[in-house]
Amino acid sequence: MPAVLTTTRAPVLYRVAMPDPASHEFEVEMRMPALPGRASADIVFPAWAPGSYLVRDFVRHVYRLRVTDGRGRPLPAAKVVRVDKQRWRIAAGGRPFRVAYRVFAFEASVRTSFLDASHGYWNGTSLFFYVDGELERPCRVDVVPPPRSGWRIATALAPVAGARRYAAADYDELVDAPFEVGRHALYAFSVGRTRFELALYGRHNADPARLVDILARVARATGRIFGGFPFRRYLFIVHALPVGSGGLEHRASVTMDIAGLSFEDEGGYQRFADLAAHELFHAWNVKRIRDAALARLDYTRETYTRLLWLYEGFTDYLAHVIILRAGVTRERDFLRMIAEDWPKYAARPGRNETPLDELSFETWVKQYKPSENFVNRAVSYYDKGLWTGMALDLELRLASGGRRGLPEMFRLLWERVERGGRPVVEADVRAAATAIAGRRMDRFFARYVHATDELPIPALLRRAGLRALARADWDERGRPPAERDPVRGRRARGWTGIALHPERTAIRNVIPDSPAWRAGLTFNDDIVAVGGVRVTPATFAKRVADHPPGAVVPIAYFRRDLLEETRVTLAESPERKLTVTPDPAAGTRARAVRRGWLGQQ
Repeated sequence: MPAVLTTTRAPVLYRVAMPDPASHEFEVEMRMPALPGRASADIVFPAWAPGSYLVRDFVRHVYRLRVTDGRGRPLPAAKVVRVDKQRWRIAAGGRPFRVAYRVFAFEASVRTSFLDASHGYWNGTSLFFYVDGELERPCRVDVVPPPRSGWRIATALAPVAGARRYAAADYDELVDAPFEVGRHALYAFSVGRTRFELALYGRHNADPARLVDILARVARATGRIFGGFPFRRYLFIVHALPVGSGGLEHRASVTMDIAGLSFEDEGGYQRFADLAAHELFHAWNVKRIRDAALARLDYTRETYTRLLWLYEGFTDYLAHVIILRAGVTRERDFLRMIAEDWPKYAARPGRNETPLDELSFETWVKQYKPSENFVNRAVSYYDKGLWTGMALDLELRLASGGRRGLPEMFRLLWERVERGGRPVVEADVRAAATAIAGRRMDRFFARYVHATDELPIPALLRRAGLRALARADWDERGRPPAERDPVRGRRARGWTGIALHPERTAIRNVIPDSPAWRAGLTFNDDIVAVGGVRVTPATFAKRVADHPPGAVVPIAYFRRDLLEETRVTLAESPERKLTVTPDPAAGTRARAVRRGWLGQQ
């Protein structure tokens, strides 16, 4: 349906051309209408992409910037002054002006822009200037594919007059709708009256019909949580690349970068479903259910929020719930995910060092620019948020006899947003949880969001009618010692607390208060021998395993250019394997909680 502009303000006109894809440069022009009463105007280039909380300084890819008047005549240099790294002041005397520039686009990610002979893609904040004070002005963008390329255009923005012109109500909507331009395959399906589209680019070994079926299942399951959809059309842009790197959410679309040749088994389809469920859930949680900081964005600097655990961690958890309810995975897959991933999280030394809300606030300076000791003093708000979301879901199920949980809590939050309420604050989340549980939930948030108490996942699983068994000597496939090689089991007991870089023997991390820590080993020490035997990245763990817990083992290493040696007293490995299975002896209430949690009622 063509877009209808409901304002009388003249729109900002953008033109994006790609005459020479091999140059990897988009040619962009912004035409600003008259600004009566303003002697000058500042044009600003965004520094970050909403949904990706890191200052990226996109302006570093801008070249050949030219400013002209409304008729295309160059403005004198004195009237175009660069103020700082991302801002220019244009003294146009309130009259129309144009800004033409090129953007180098050669980063294949969901956050940026990319152009080559196969396709073009852009995420708006990496391509478009805006005029300070004019963010609410409507925008239109003309797209000019390479000559004779036959490229098509996919975007969530609605077309207006002209086959390649699209309209946005304001700058926020313009940059919240990425564009895919190329020869991508296009598929469509409907859930009720809502149309969904899949624009699939790149080489892959997936069955497209299966991908469409998965997306339809995910959409139906997610729509049931919220009682419908907040959009009439939604676009999945999927890039099949050699290596997948995740997704980035938008109000009516998503970009997903997946490993295109990863569909050789069922796991590839399950990972695709999990990513799609995560990103679609964001159409509500963070794009519409959001706090004041994210409701009015500042594109020039960090935008701090203490609720990323809600937006990302809880979404990560509920993606697993959604694909289970959608029938993409089964109960055993869901329980196996817990059994495999919880021990990994529980072994992270920094998991209880920093409160969850502080992890959210600090993401701009620590999460995506981690120092060597980050893993010892913090964890990702995604990871801790996921397990906190699971713990809250189980607590709500236990309080309600299995009938209500985290999905119902989000339904309450969404109903408040739909009624036109203010942006959410954490108190709204606590109030919704209290309403679902029928009792106050403040203590949960105090312990697990604002403090650093250990999350009681195994205990909650047992109360929900499941057996959660942790064993030090079970192998990676969950087999007890009697069913596998006992020699291997004995050799796995010795532990140093060292983590190496993937492809070299340099130390990536030493866990605080571990045997290696107490022996004085630290970051970047390059280990050359264990017990007098030379080691490689492939043999280091094997040579450590030659010695039982309690043994004193000499370790030789280079620190900078000096050869050193220390003696490490091995400890018993704290790492545990977990098995999670239904408990046949569970009581009636516990079974009801389990059924409600797993969507069996």
